[in-house]
Amino acid sequence: MIRPDAQVIKAFALMVRQYPDVLTYLQAWRTHELENLPFALANSAISQGRCQVLGELVKFAQEAPDLAAKKPTS
Repeated sequence: MIRPDAQVIKAFALMVRQYPDVLTYLQAWRTHELENLPFALANSAISQGRCQVLGELVKFAQEAPDLAAKKPTS
C-alpha cells in the first residue's frame, strides 16, 4: 500500500470514528473473502489479491485514529 498523506489519514480517522459501521463492513467483507479463499478454483490469485488488499485496508482503517493523533496535519 502506498503511504497515505496526513489528509487521507485524518479523513480515514474521522470516517472510522463517525461511521464505525464502515469498518465493521470492511472487516466482514475481509472475513467473507478469507473464508471463501480455499474454494477459489478458477483464479485463486485474484482472490488472494483481494484478501491482501482488504487486509491492508482494514488494518489502515483500524490504525487511522491513532496515526492521526500522532501526525500533525498541514
